[in-house]
Amino acid sequence: MTTPVRTGLTQQLAEFVTGLHFSDIPANVVHEAKRALIDHLGVALAASALPSVDAMVRVAVRCAGPGAHTVFGRRETVIMPYAALVNGFSAHLLDYDDTFNPGDTTVHGSAPVWPAIAALAERTRVTGPEALAAFVAGFETECRLGRAAGDAHYEIGWHVTGTVGHVGAAAAAGRVLGLAPAVLSQAMGSAGTQSAGLKAVYGTDGKPLHAGKAAMDGLLSAVMADEGITSSLKIVEDERGFLAVMSTDAAPEKLVEGLGEQWHLLVNGYKAYPSGSLTHPAIDAVLELRAAHGFTADEVRAVRVRTNTKAATVTGKVNPTTGLEAKFSITHGVAVALLARPRLDHYADESARDPLIAELRDRVIVVSDESVGKRSALLSIELADGRIFDYQVKDNKGTPGNPLSDADMVEKFVDNATPRLGADGAVELLARCWDLENLDDFEVLVRMLGVQG
Repeated sequence: MTTPVRTGLTQQLAEFVTGLHFSDIPANVVHEAKRALIDHLGVALAASALPSVDAMVRVAVRCAGPGAHTVFGRRETVIMPYAALVNGFSAHLLDYDDTFNPGDTTVHGSAPVWPAIAALAERTRVTGPEALAAFVAGFETECRLGRAAGDAHYEIGWHVTGTVGHVGAAAAAGRVLGLAPAVLSQAMGSAGTQSAGLKAVYGTDGKPLHAGKAAMDGLLSAVMADEGITSSLKIVEDERGFLAVMSTDAAPEKLVEGLGEQWHLLVNGYKAYPSGSLTHPAIDAVLELRAAHGFTADEVRAVRVRTNTKAATVTGKVNPTTGLEAKFSITHGVAVALLARPRLDHYADESARDPLIAELRDRVIVVSDESVGKRSALLSIELADGRIFDYQVKDNKGTPGNPLSDADMVEKFVDNATPRLGADGAVELLARCWDLENLDDFEVLVRMLGVQG
């Protein structure tokens, strides 16, 4: 009697990606994919004029010379893989991008995937529906791999967006190229063996580099597989593969359970503030108390924040000196929120070194509490007159339990995109995104992202 051969996890995932048609995707998932694109493009455009992006464009031109592929928010054009690199880097530079953040992983899903699709769309004709299907496939791939690797993967020291983003980008690019399942498995193998991203670089340009490299390497992996470059067909489940090497407590079943029926995109999150997501519950609490009681920062004697242990550690930069460090500082986020709703300029280097903000940071006490959820915070504000106000956030704004509305997403996009594209350009691009399923050629949208003149 012949024992049936069970298809491996990598192969099952590849079969899902290659077999996914736009018509298979529920309408609410399609809508969420468009929201993800709008959020992604807005934050990438907002970052596109920053010195780090200037430098990354110079790197691309210095290493490869000029090319014909669009860099979001820029007049320069570069070759295809470097377009994916720079655009993925820009999308995560401000730490303002979407965040898939259940209990067992955290993935910034758009930054590695959309740039790979956009770069390919300027070489291979991709319709709007095909772009949406490729993104859904790539997003599902990376989030499922992140959940299968589990929280242990993050705690070891890996930046999950950098690791699983490689495989997600390869899946999306392979879907665009029409790779067969066995070929896509090899693309995922090449992407998986390049997966990297160490948390030691948090607070520097190294963190967004992870997203950019994921986009670039995933794209290259798909093209290499299409040209016959071989790799492992079981990169996920091999005894020396992704899960075995990069996690101490993997849950392989999470990779494929409910595949094609449960959509992780439906529980994606979008940031209300341009900082590490673990700072957001405390920021929400401060804003709620200010709105309810009308006190000013001058009246505040002390702020006590009880937050998740991971939040207290990852965002524990008490006295940041740069804007990037400030993004990973609960004390900074709370101090800013005592003054105003946090915006991009509150996370510039000047704000990190602002004496008033620094003095307010000194009034913030952070207490680590494992019983507090990642999306939660308990906050107490004591005023100089002795009054004490308490507030508990159960689900911070922008998470699935307290989502941003479409109107919120539009406001965020317009605020981010207008400085680079102008008011008319931002509105036109937004309209294209909302109507993406009716676009015959995704390249039309990509070309709108370049700055002319």
